[in-house]
Amino acid sequence: MIRFPSHLAQALSAQEQERKRRNMTWQAVQEEVLNRIQNGDWSEGSLIPTEAELATEFGCARATVNRALQTLAQSGVLERRRKVGTRVAQHPRVQMVRTLLRREIEASGKVYGYALLDCQECSPPADVAQAMLLRTEDVLLRVQARFSADGALYCCEERWINNYATPGLTREVLEEMSPCEWLLGHVPINRGSMAMAAARAGEDFVSQALELTPADPVLLLERLDWLGNMPVSLTRRYFPETHRFTATI
Repeated sequence: MIRFPSHLAQALSAQEQERKRRNMTWQAVQEEVLNRIQNGDWSEGSLIPTEAELATEFGCARATVNRALQTLAQSGVLERRRKVGTRVAQHPRVQMVRTLLRREIEASGKVYGYALLDCQECSPPADVAQAMLLRTEDVLLRVQARFSADGALYCCEERWINNYATPGLTREVLEEMSPCEWLLGHVPINRGSMAMAAARAGEDFVSQALELTPADPVLLLERLDWLGNMPVSLTRRYFPETHRFTATI
């Protein structure tokens, strides 16, 4: 074993630490924090290590850790208080534009209704696999559901869910609550995209669920959610052509 003079060994060690500091980005720190929350290493409501401690552990600058934690705090995953520290939120979730149908329907003064139509593991179609950066031979959980307002049809939903990102999500759970409600309480999603388009009901579950003909027009709302670099779910909600979206800004 080669032994270097102490001054040279210290210099080499400093160079190695500097290399690590340059390579550890704030996005990498953020992903590691999310992994620890998702794995249960840091439970809801618990204090996490300080910025200085995390910077030492990750071998990066404290400013890098600060940016990662600030971003997660803005997303609702963490709660930060001066002189107290940083805690995992009691119900870590992302404060993003996410359409929770129960809230939307009840806000209109109507009774929310949810029914699970189908739930099974299968390979996704090519367009879903491409959007989620997966292979068509990968197996996902496909959930089909219908929502109502005062008993009248409101919309239907087809959601493709990554099993690796959602441990604990079962058919029994989905019999009782929608995938969106479960995800809001269990997966700290930190990135998403949304698109809207006109479509036809088509020869599939959409026309049956909404009691339409295949040629009838529908409004499609598509959302793709991520946890770090891991795809969580791709959701397609279909509304009758008379549906109207409203928002307060």
